[in-house]
Amino acid sequence: MYEKLNKYSGEIAGKSFLNLIVLTIFFLSGCAMKFPVPDETNQTILIIPVETRQTLRLFVFTLDVSIKGSSGNEGIKHTIEPNPKMLFSYNTQLKPGKYKITKMVMKAKPGFKLGGGVKQRRQRMKNEIEFELQKGRITIIDKMILFQQPESIKGKTKMRGMDAAEREHEKISRKKKRETRKKELREKKFRSIEIVDLDESFKAKILEELKEVENIDQWKME
Repeated sequence: MYEKLNKYSGEIAGKSFLNLIVLTIFFLSGCAMKFPVPDETNQTILIIPVETRQTLRLFVFTLDVSIKGSSGNEGIKHTIEPNPKMLFSYNTQLKPGKYKITKMVMKAKPGFKLGGGVKQRRQRMKNEIEFELQKGRITIIDKMILFQQPESIKGKTKMRGMDAAEREHEKISRKKKRETRKKELREKKFRSIEIVDLDESFKAKILEELKEVENIDQWKME
């Protein structure tokens, strides 16, 4: 009886381990990026380069980008979320033609607010970003959206182990540093979101990542 029980337990463990392997393979394969197949619905792929410089806690907002056709093409709203692991955001909803990004709106995530207590804030753009999409082709625009945070304010020592007076002194010291930083950021006109020119080195990184897309060979690239 004991031997049968051991054999039965071993079979269950073996099956559980096998199932775990299958689930792991399925999960990993599901994580691979895959573009839709080019057809009448998905005729173009727009690539918007994105760099995220995160030094503090997680970003509490997303960015809505308004894209409009410059020759009568229907426009869309495209949402981008800051992510240090993401080099670009892509969209397949647009038909071939000329377009431009006309507006960007920062929106707070549920349960959060932006500076000043507002839920959303329009971002100033010096110029509209124009580009052209071609059928069956991936288009990388020549501008990049930069999400950034200022450096983290840290004390010289951890407050754990300090007595009450030492902790209070450390809190006051860090508060003064934050106030000084805020003043410097205002003088530098620091922005959480900026539109900058796409440099060749960052574009090369995007192209390398695109090569890893499962069905990239079905699309033409620049």
